[in-house]
Amino acid sequence: MTKKPDITRAQLLCMAVLSSLVFPYTFLPILNSPPANQDVWIALLMSFVYILAINAPLLFLMNRFRGMNINEIVDTIVGGIAGKIVIIPFILFFIYCFTACLLITSLFINIYLFPGTPLWALLLFMAVPMCYTSYKGAGTIGRLATFIIPLILSTIVVFTLISLRYIDLNVFRPVLAESTFAQLNLGAFLTAARYSEILIFFVFSYFLKQKDSINKTYGGALAVFGISFFLILTTTMGVLGVDFAKLSWNPYYVFTRQMDLFGFIERMQSLNTLAWFPASLLKLTLYNYMASYVLSGVFRTGSHKYFVVPIAVAGFAVCLLPVMNKSSTVEFLRSDRVFPYIILPVIFIIPLLLIIVYLLRKSKIDPLIDKAKKAAERADAQLEEAQGGSPND
Repeated sequence: MTKKPDITRAQLLCMAVLSSLVFPYTFLPILNSPPANQDVWIALLMSFVYILAINAPLLFLMNRFRGMNINEIVDTIVGGIAGKIVIIPFILFFIYCFTACLLITSLFINIYLFPGTPLWALLLFMAVPMCYTSYKGAGTIGRLATFIIPLILSTIVVFTLISLRYIDLNVFRPVLAESTFAQLNLGAFLTAARYSEILIFFVFSYFLKQKDSINKTYGGALAVFGISFFLILTTTMGVLGVDFAKLSWNPYYVFTRQMDLFGFIERMQSLNTLAWFPASLLKLTLYNYMASYVLSGVFRTGSHKYFVVPIAVAGFAVCLLPVMNKSSTVEFLRSDRVFPYIILPVIFIIPLLLIIVYLLRKSKIDPLIDKAKKAAERADAQLEEAQGGSPND
């Protein structure tokens, strides 16, 4: 494969936060997860304990195999042929997320922004910037994330401040009177199981310098995501009410339509759209790139660029199927009946099995890890000696 690009901790943090916020910014599925009442914000807070537990195996692999990319980690643990088999679920998951996000984005635009516009036209409109950015690579994606994430975070802060005079605190009462401990834990687990951005760290942490801490970057991303998610959830509940918010296909967008500034500035939802659309495009780009990058490692093509357009075309073809072009299909794909159980095997079960195999073969694998780490440190030193030349995308 070609010389790896370099990204900063801030860029990786921005990519992870941006990707994780797109889903609650669009749907807020947690409103329909147990306990599905005014205590749902408690389930959200509890979910971060589950997120840490579910993400622990991948965090261990990233830190222990520092200096190796995702393909090299899997190949080192289970061997060449078995490694290609084990890596297939990751590739399929990236393609699934790319296709599902593409479908969700296009249907949202079709329903709320451009009703009547042919789906193929919307897909083509998204294809050009997404494919171009993915083609350019990790460095470009990281730099774009640092420009887009301040926009989406600023809209969350602005809408929170504007909504303060509209929020009815009675919506959140009575606290814990209608929810059981089991319901709260189930809701927290299902919400945590939706957090797939640990895979962004699994792929992109390889592009960090060795001195940069993966754990600190991950912790920072999770904290920013948690605060932002909490603000989105509580303001939407406080203004719309729990029952109405649960029935809305896009609760946060409906919430922003209720906002005005100084009593005469209306249509504030345009700020929501202005932040949501580039964030959605970059999320699509992330999953297209990750699928392309891992595929390039499987076939040893030397570059991910050969797979960018074919993956995009495959995703577009699926979205154009008549059965997919329905809001009911999106409702099913994003529901607790499907999404968490697609994510869990990839982010928890397979990594846990990889750790078990690693521990059984530890004496043979550790020398290879040390060799890869030293090679990565030498590469970082050479880059610093070159006075931080522009990263290779």
